[in-house]
Amino acid sequence: MVRPRRGPGQAESRSGAEAAAMRRVVRMAGSGLVLAGLLGGVSACGSPFGGEHAVFGKPLGKQLQAASRASQEGLTARFTSRLDYGGTGTKATDVVAGTLDWDQDVARAERTVHVPEPLAESDASAIGGREGRRDVRQTYAVRGHGSVYVAADGAKGRTWVRFTPAEREKRGLNGDSDLNRLNGAVLPYGGTLAEVLPHAKPGKEPAHLPGGGRRYTATVSAAHAADVLPAALARPLRQAEHLGHAKGFTVTVTTDGKGRVVRMTADLAAQLDELHTQGLLSDVTTLRSELRLSRYGRWQREDFPGAHRLVTSTETVRTARGFRPGQCADTQLLGLGSRALFPVDCADPHDLWKFPSGTYERTLGTLDGLDTLPLAACRAGLADAHPVNGAPDPKTLTVTRDGLRYAVMEKNGTDKNPDWRGTPPTKLPKNTELRVEGDASCLVTTAYEPLS
Repeated sequence: MVRPRRGPGQAESRSGAEAAAMRRVVRMAGSGLVLAGLLGGVSACGSPFGGEHAVFGKPLGKQLQAASRASQEGLTARFTSRLDYGGTGTKATDVVAGTLDWDQDVARAERTVHVPEPLAESDASAIGGREGRRDVRQTYAVRGHGSVYVAADGAKGRTWVRFTPAEREKRGLNGDSDLNRLNGAVLPYGGTLAEVLPHAKPGKEPAHLPGGGRRYTATVSAAHAADVLPAALARPLRQAEHLGHAKGFTVTVTTDGKGRVVRMTADLAAQLDELHTQGLLSDVTTLRSELRLSRYGRWQREDFPGAHRLVTSTETVRTARGFRPGQCADTQLLGLGSRALFPVDCADPHDLWKFPSGTYERTLGTLDGLDTLPLAACRAGLADAHPVNGAPDPKTLTVTRDGLRYAVMEKNGTDKNPDWRGTPPTKLPKNTELRVEGDASCLVTTAYEPLS
């Protein structure tokens, strides 16, 4: 069963409680039908009455869709999803583990991305890592068709940052963004192999397993390969699909005796050809995805998203320009780089620091190189600064506000009241020079200090 996706910016049709109530009504109705079937001699599970199995009794082409429904009727489960990127002497991994609650339409999960040092910086970023410097750990809570919550952990405890669909659209994080893809169509948590389950077409009868389970081998069209991969890899694959360049892939689906999915695997190496042509994952030669589901109905439900501080992204998340000098940020927390920064205490883990350049003064006899002055001001300020995490790399400096001002002066003049302007002149009159002063706001990447 596919839970219909809501388009970007479209309002939610009902509250989470109403949606959960509707699902309970549907299940009760389904239970009534099953009971009626039993009384009439038809069983949903292949009983002595001789009725058909709710999954395996369906025509082959409909069995995987029925397996999706049977899995959701388990109400709760644990899951582990992983992507393995292999290459010569290197292996990057993206592992997500957590809990699912179909009844409440929520999920919680922890994601760990490991990027080895040899992998190119651009590839590390596309996978979800950060230049191979360390493992990236992120914790999410998701309402299947609603808000996504990102955990920010610091010395003062955990804070959940909420991104509603409307907030994501406002920040351009809808569509193929890594936050938007967390709203799943089959599981409450998206971006796993389960997304392709409704589109998988078995080519032959499944293998019978001990305990009554089945193992299917099915094909999935190229259009759905992007549903499994991070946004930076999904976008070029969707473009390739429109052009007819993308390739389909094979998925293996294993169920238990009740027809519930317990494992899915897929070899996505066919997608690497297209990614390589676009300059992505050039050092990666193997790409595999796996999903495991277990402990159906056994998970002890938890509060959602938990008894921690909750803030909205509108209240707290800032762009680099809206970030105040003296503040620090950890780009790992939201995984959105400098587009969406969550301010943290500079004593907590962070890898960005914003600082004022301090007063910068120069006198120039030519207009050459004016565009480099704000960055020069940041370099000068960095030389005198003392970031918490030690000396950062000056090559990572960026200017977020150009606070310089300009005045045309007579050479060797002593004008005590210069005519300061916010922009430089287009040319310098004869026997004049340009005086520049002010300060810029600067952003720099720092070393990352983990919590003790």
